[in-house]
Amino acid sequence: MDEKTSTGAPASVMVDRDLCYTAAICLAYSMYELDDESKAVLLTKNGSNSDDPRNPLRTANGTVNLEDLHNPDQLDFAAFQELIMESAKACPFNAIIVKDKEGKQLWPLNQ
Repeated sequence: MDEKTSTGAPASVMVDRDLCYTAAICLAYSMYELDDESKAVLLTKNGSNSDDPRNPLRTANGTVNLEDLHNPDQLDFAAFQELIMESAKACPFNAIIVKDKEGKQLWPLNQ
């Protein structure tokens, strides 16, 4: 099994808008920006974001697969997975939700 499909590895990410309080720490990472409500959104490789309901690279709740995220530094997939986890852990409100391909939540840890 390759890293893109292994269980337990980051496969998708979303921002929980109810938990986002504009700390903006995520802006240190190239795959985030703030929307007009000052909430974090994910940038996708098609130039749109996870807040746009017309964006075909997102689900109804704003989840985006890692391979569809903006990756301007063209990091290899394993390094990009690490960066996603780092960005999620940096959020003081745990508003960045990371799941594996099976839908198991990897971050924040269920407590």
